[in-house]
Amino acid sequence: MTEKERQRMLELLADQAAFGLNDEESAELRMYMNQFPEWEDDNSFDLTAAAIGLAHLNATEPLPENLHKRLAIDAEQFFDSTKKARELLSSASKSEETVGGFTPQNVGDEIIAETKSPFWQWLGWAVAAAACIALAVNLSLTRFQKQPEIVQEPKTIQTPTPELTAVQKREQFLASAADKIQTIWTEAKPKGGEISGDVVWSNTKQEGYLRLRGLPANDPNKETYQLWIVDETQNEKTPVSGGVFDVQGNGEIIVPIDAQLKVIKPKLFAITKEKPGGVVVSSPEKIIAIAKI
Repeated sequence: MTEKERQRMLELLADQAAFGLNDEESAELRMYMNQFPEWEDDNSFDLTAAAIGLAHLNATEPLPENLHKRLAIDAEQFFDSTKKARELLSSASKSEETVGGFTPQNVGDEIIAETKSPFWQWLGWAVAAAACIALAVNLSLTRFQKQPEIVQEPKTIQTPTPELTAVQKREQFLASAADKIQTIWTEAKPKGGEISGDVVWSNTKQEGYLRLRGLPANDPNKETYQLWIVDETQNEKTPVSGGVFDVQGNGEIIVPIDAQLKVIKPKLFAITKEKPGGVVVSSPEKIIAIAKI
């Protein structure tokens, strides 16, 4: 076989393993196989193509058991063949040293070419095939092995803290506000009853609560109650609005104070009855309850 024919045969074997051959190329390869039958059982190109395919495979499932075993057996066979080839080569080298006067040069250049080339060519392909098998086995053992399961700690679900009632918030306020002030309702004689209760306030917290008993229920569609805070540092004609609220029954109610501006030194709290939603500025004749400090 000439070098050109050998290169063409190798090219056809590589194309057959990677892409497949058409009818004309297949016939050409069979011609070479008939001339050189020792290549018919060569599968190094197929193994190389398989290894390359495995290297780019997106491994999402385990390698089938039968394929895994076949790869392992082929790898063992090829490694064993390589070992035997190396032993044969070593034995040949020792024979050259021990047989008196005999060297390959004694039999001429033609004999050297015929005896060395097929052996080295076979050894080269055996090593290449063994490397491909080793690569395939390594891929199967590393990329296709079952991934360890990550056990996650169960998430602790926190039970939401229930919203405190206005009564509970007032009790916490009384227990925590060191500068709280407290005063009772006076001059409170609205139509339909008499108001009692108190006001508590903290300048530091800017927080406070109204406690009212006897304030008549109102119709939210027609009217609402509004709290006013008279601050000594501000004009008495423009008190700070403390928010609006409604009364639905005749029992005791607790109303959080919602001051629209910062209160510095309160001196009086007043309740008026206004239109729904409240007003910006009220008038003294609308006052129905007062609590002085």
